[in-house]
Amino acid sequence: MASLNKLAIRGIRSFDDKQISVIEFFSPVTVIVGHNGSGKTTIIECLKYATTGDQPPNTRGGAFVHDPKMANEKEVKAQVKLRFHAANGTRMLAVRNLSVTVKKTSGFTMKTLESILALADGNAEKGGKRGVISTKCAEMDTEIPQLLGVSKAVLENVIFCHQEDSWWPLAEPSALKKKFDDIFEATRYTKALDNIKSLRKDRVADLKAENERLQSLAREKAHADKLRERISQLNATIAEKQVEYEQTKKEYEVIVEANQKFYDYATKFRELFVKYEALDGKKARLHADLDEAKLNLQEIVGTDEELELRLRRFDEHINAQKQRKRVEDTKKQDLEDELTNVRKQHTELTAQHGGLVAEAEAQDQRLAEREQLIHEVAEKHGIKGFNVTPLEREKVVDFLSKLNEMKNKHRTDLEKLQSDLRTKTEEYAHKQRMMDTELSKHKLEKENLREQIIERQKTIKKDERKLENLITIPSQLKTLQDDMDEKRARLTKHKTDMSTAQYDVKLTEVLSKVKVLEDRRELLNNELRTLGLQSDVRAKLNLAKEDIKTKGAEILNTLELANVKIRKLTKEKDVTVDTLEPEVNRLTAGREQRCEELERLANTANNNVSKAEATISNAKAQLKTKKDELRVLERRLKNEVEGETLEAAIKEAVREAGHRKQLDGNLSGGGAVYANLLRVGRQQKMCAACNRHLTDEEFKVFEKHMEEMKKKASPEAIEDNKNEMQEWESELERLQSLRPVDATCHQLKTKDIPALEKEIKELEDSYPDLTREAEEAVDDLDAVKRELKEIGVLKEHIKTIARLRGEVSRAKDDVAHYETELQASGSVKTADDVQRDLDDVTIELRSLEREKSQITTERERQKEALRLIENSIHEMEMKEKDLISEVKEKEKVEKSIAEMQQEIITFTNRTKEFDVKISEARAPIDALEEERRKSQNDMNVKISQAQHTAQEFNSSVDKLALINKGVERYVKDRRARQLTECAQNIEHSDAEIKRLSEDIEAARTSIAAIEKEINASGASVANYRDNIRVRKLAKDIIETQAEMDACNMDEAAKAKRNFEEKYPKAKEKENKLQTNYSHIAGEVSSHQSQLKALEADLKEFKDINKKYTEQLIRVKMSDMANSDLEKYAKALDNAIMKYHGLKMEEVNDTMKHLWNKTYQGTDIDGIKIRSDVEGGASKRSYNYRVVMTKDQVEMDMRGRCSAGQKMLASIIIRLALSDSFGQNCGILALDEPTNALDTENIDALAASLVDIINERKSHSNFQLIIITHDENFLRKLGQADVMEYYWRVSRDSRQNVECQSLQWKNHHRKICKNYSLFTSSSSFQTLQSHEKLDALLLAHLLAQESVPDPSLPQDNSLAISTFLSLLPGPQTLDGLKIPLPNLKPAIPPEIASLVYARFSNNNFAIHSHLTTVGHGIFPLASRLFNHSCYPNAAPKYLFTPTGVVMEVVALRQIRQGEEICIPYLDPAMVQTRHQIFEFTYGFKCTCPSCVEIESFNIPPPPDDPDELSVISKYLRAFVGLEGTLSDLPEKPRGTIPRQLYCVFHETYLSNLSEVFSKASHES
Repeated sequence: MASLNKLAIRGIRSFDDKQISVIEFFSPVTVIVGHNGSGKTTIIECLKYATTGDQPPNTRGGAFVHDPKMANEKEVKAQVKLRFHAANGTRMLAVRNLSVTVKKTSGFTMKTLESILALADGNAEKGGKRGVISTKCAEMDTEIPQLLGVSKAVLENVIFCHQEDSWWPLAEPSALKKKFDDIFEATRYTKALDNIKSLRKDRVADLKAENERLQSLAREKAHADKLRERISQLNATIAEKQVEYEQTKKEYEVIVEANQKFYDYATKFRELFVKYEALDGKKARLHADLDEAKLNLQEIVGTDEELELRLRRFDEHINAQKQRKRVEDTKKQDLEDELTNVRKQHTELTAQHGGLVAEAEAQDQRLAEREQLIHEVAEKHGIKGFNVTPLEREKVVDFLSKLNEMKNKHRTDLEKLQSDLRTKTEEYAHKQRMMDTELSKHKLEKENLREQIIERQKTIKKDERKLENLITIPSQLKTLQDDMDEKRARLTKHKTDMSTAQYDVKLTEVLSKVKVLEDRRELLNNELRTLGLQSDVRAKLNLAKEDIKTKGAEILNTLELANVKIRKLTKEKDVTVDTLEPEVNRLTAGREQRCEELERLANTANNNVSKAEATISNAKAQLKTKKDELRVLERRLKNEVEGETLEAAIKEAVREAGHRKQLDGNLSGGGAVYANLLRVGRQQKMCAACNRHLTDEEFKVFEKHMEEMKKKASPEAIEDNKNEMQEWESELERLQSLRPVDATCHQLKTKDIPALEKEIKELEDSYPDLTREAEEAVDDLDAVKRELKEIGVLKEHIKTIARLRGEVSRAKDDVAHYETELQASGSVKTADDVQRDLDDVTIELRSLEREKSQITTERERQKEALRLIENSIHEMEMKEKDLISEVKEKEKVEKSIAEMQQEIITFTNRTKEFDVKISEARAPIDALEEERRKSQNDMNVKISQAQHTAQEFNSSVDKLALINKGVERYVKDRRARQLTECAQNIEHSDAEIKRLSEDIEAARTSIAAIEKEINASGASVANYRDNIRVRKLAKDIIETQAEMDACNMDEAAKAKRNFEEKYPKAKEKENKLQTNYSHIAGEVSSHQSQLKALEADLKEFKDINKKYTEQLIRVKMSDMANSDLEKYAKALDNAIMKYHGLKMEEVNDTMKHLWNKTYQGTDIDGIKIRSDVEGGASKRSYNYRVVMTKDQVEMDMRGRCSAGQKMLASIIIRLALSDSFGQNCGILALDEPTNALDTENIDALAASLVDIINERKSHSNFQLIIITHDENFLRKLGQADVMEYYWRVSRDSRQNVECQSLQWKNHHRKICKNYSLFTSSSSFQTLQSHEKLDALLLAHLLAQESVPDPSLPQDNSLAISTFLSLLPGPQTLDGLKIPLPNLKPAIPPEIASLVYARFSNNNFAIHSHLTTVGHGIFPLASRLFNHSCYPNAAPKYLFTPTGVVMEVVALRQIRQGEEICIPYLDPAMVQTRHQIFEFTYGFKCTCPSCVEIESFNIPPPPDDPDELSVISKYLRAFVGLEGTLSDLPEKPRGTIPRQLYCVFHETYLSNLSEVFSKASHES
């Protein structure tokens, strides 16, 4: 909240222009006192000027500034400087400057100088700087109210209201309306509401035009959508064709690649034949060598290693020959390897040659196809000069060029047709738009008329509804007049009844009865004083009876506790003392038996759960085993039978084996038949089977078929079929052997595993029930065991009751004995009996008082009813006037309805005229649309024919281009030249093979010579070698034979036959696919041409969707915006109404509360502000008036009240408005609030202001500024202790204003300069909160009592002397390090320490209505009264105009000579008071209460609400609160039952204190 800090004034009115007067504003209240004319109101004027920039009324011409003539100056400069805290907490500074100059004539010239609005300086320690926000007055006038959080109107009329304007709430209506409209800020909102409605009206007109444009765009969008649909269809067709083209092309490329691979694979069998021939020759040579070696061989027994070892023993010559032989062998091997490589190369060249030959054949075929296609295209399209054969390359190029020219011609013709179509479409669209515009104009005018008709009809309906509401007005008026007559009759009767009730007679009778009872009460009081003489015996009798009562109450309490537990155990009724023990025994037996049964059930349930868990575990283990077995068998079946079931595999094997057997029978002998048919067919050109003659083409097909059948019936095919038959039969046997495995899988899958899963599911379903049963059994068992523990507690209660009953019996005997003694003295009544009789008399007196009050109330009620009837008659009279005005309103509405119905008839006739015009305008549009449709259809037919022709031509062109591309690629790649080079390379390879063979033969001859030489060295050596050689040759023969066996010659032969059969068919399929995808490419090209034409048409409607969408969004958004504007207007209107109503209700509630509290007269019950609504819903305004109520009758206050009532009403209205509209600004200035008020109302106003201050003083920024000359009013405020000091405004010797705070003169000036440093010092900030308070109190005391000679304070300072005479406490200034203020002259630290040592030890907490409001030192009480936790007296505090007075009141009878003790602390602080005593006062309390309580073992109170309730009842019974007590009885220690020990605990006592505080405040 915003608040004021300081105001500096210089040169304003009577304030001197030579010096600055500073006023500091305090919280919660700042009071400024001064005589009339002293300048008090100038302070309010300066505040208003500083915050709003407005000068006081009637101050034009410089009257607001100090008079230059008074200052003896030609020019006077004035300044108002205000430092304040903004609503956001920022400290701000506002400075406004003025100057007044004396004219040469008699007048003055006033100027407004530069002003400043800035951030205030920070603390000097922080080095804060001022930041200027604005220097312009207009900006400051706007910014400062915003910073303060209120409007300028509130500042002018509520917070800083000038004294001359203080009666504005009772001004004339126009001025009052302007004030309240400014405060409510209603004008700005009503203007906004009017702007919204005007804006909506303009937007509705714009929306109609936008709708027409939207319809036009919708038609264009529809046409564009059709084009897009056709484009989409063409795109889909092109996409399908392209997919088909890609698929066909992919199939073509795949089959080309497959044919190439097939061709390459077929050439491999040639290599296999060459390799086999080489191995066969090698084998023959090895056999020859072996036979030759065996001729003269003498076989030697031994291993190869042994023979080799023997050979190593020959001489070096033989070794050298061997080395030479090895070299020759190596040479021969190299030659053989080279020969192998050359032969391999020869084989590769042969395969390459075959491929090139095939490509040459394909080139020839493409040339033939191209020539044939050229002939067909030339004939079809009439191109001459290309029928010759063969065609040269130049001819082909010329032909392709002519085709392209024809293609371009077709495309040009098609584009021309499409252009013509677009031109005609645009012409038709232009004509249609012109006609649509004319039609839209007629429709718009018709729509406007229709809306006016609807608006009139709505108005008529509204007026008719209003008229319906007014129909009953005449009858209501008649009824009301009858009711008024009846009320007047009731009023007469009520007055008669009151005169016959005789309330005064009844009151006299009640008063006589009261006098008799008061005499009776006096007699009982005398008897009570007499009984006090027999105090000893009667005290014993009283104690004995009290003991009986206490023990009885304790028995009942214990029984109630037992019944609480029994009600928990059973639902039966409560037991008595006699039936408690049998009931407990019965419960014990039943619960023990139940416990045994539940233990048995729990054990059984747990066993069932364990069995179920074991069964489920076993079943799951079996299921896992079965599933593993099934998984193994299925894996075996899956490995044996791939991708199908066993039965399907067996059926397939049976079918295949049977097919092979049938084929074997059919093929036997079929070869000769097919050969004979072929031979006859070749000779006679006919089929011998059907005797049908064959043409050449048919014979080719027949011959090819017969050749294929001969191959199928060949011996090799028959042998292959037999082998396959044997394989299928063996496969069938293998599959038959797997049937048991399949049967086992079926058994596991369909029976065993489902049975186990079912069993597990049943067990798992039953397991939760078993678990729940076990848990329930355990829970029941635990509950019964808890109940047995509760029953054990009940048994303890039984023992307690038995003991108490014995003690009651003994106490009754004592009572009989004491009563016998008292009978001898003449009376057995105790003081309590007499007290009870006295209480009964008191109750009867109170009953009579209530009866008296009822009679008085009834009399007042009858008077109130009489007033109500009178008020009701008055209201009826007012209502009668309203009904008469409503009758007039009814006649006015009927006339308005008739006028609007005539207007509707006129508008309807005009609408029919526009219908005719619209019908006439629509016919040419329809005719134009039909003409456009026919023309477009004709053009579309021509375009379609042209597109079809172009499509066929493009297809032929693309097909020819594709074939020509293949021919050109063959020529470009020079494949013919490669064929020639390959043949030459093959011849070169043959020559190289021949040369290498000759070299190998020469090497063999050389090796044979070396071997011969080595053999000649000795027969034995030769024999060894021959044996080794023979063994080696045998191994080589075996290896060669193995290599020959590895060569699959049958497969090679089969591959050769397969190539010859399949390759021609595959090549034919390749050519067919090539033709297909060429045709598809032509179709795609044609569709793409059509697509381009459509896309060109679509470009004319570029962004049509965007334009349509934007227009649609614009229309919809405009429509929604108009709807929102209507909603906003209604919402704003309702919000203004609601805000106005709430604020007025809030203001009136506050005014009612303040008036009833302040005004002391009886002529006005209350005041309120009435706001009457004027105008309709479209232009609503308020008229305001202040009314006063008396007996629920409202009257305008203006002109009917006195000056004092006007002043009080104005103040209360400003207070209420400040409370409602100044929530962010807690400032309110009251200028002379007591003006024209009498003494009673001044006192009441002071009390009300005190209450407001006390309510809001907790708000740190609440500030009430009161300016008054009334010293009595000031005294009332001072006695309420709401202000510490005030400002006195007076004039000095020069008649200039000066302001001075009395507290400042007193002592504050001594510490003010050092106050900020003192409170912000580190030593002060480290103190605890109560130590800070002590430090501040000490600082003010020392400043107030400082004297020139501080060493003798007891002689010159009464307060310090009084302090030093008190008993010091344990705390000293040095121990707590509390700082001292910097005073001059300084107070010695030892004196300050002595003073502080007596602070805490002698403090008294001052209470008001159970709330601590302060602390005080009462020296007399400190000297007279010691502390006791069991006091016989207690202090209470009285707030008087001169200060707080302590009054000590006795709590009980105090004997003569007995010490009077009061409590220093709250006696309820049972557990913690010892620590406080030792810390604060330095002693340990040993009073009887502390000693007694220490001997108790005080338990905490129970948490159970039922038990707490029982203890509360027991406590009330024990202390005797069931009836009415005049004094609390004393209870000896031994009579306190143990069940009530918990009430001595701090927590219980604090709760009890809260309950008492709440009850005392709520009466």
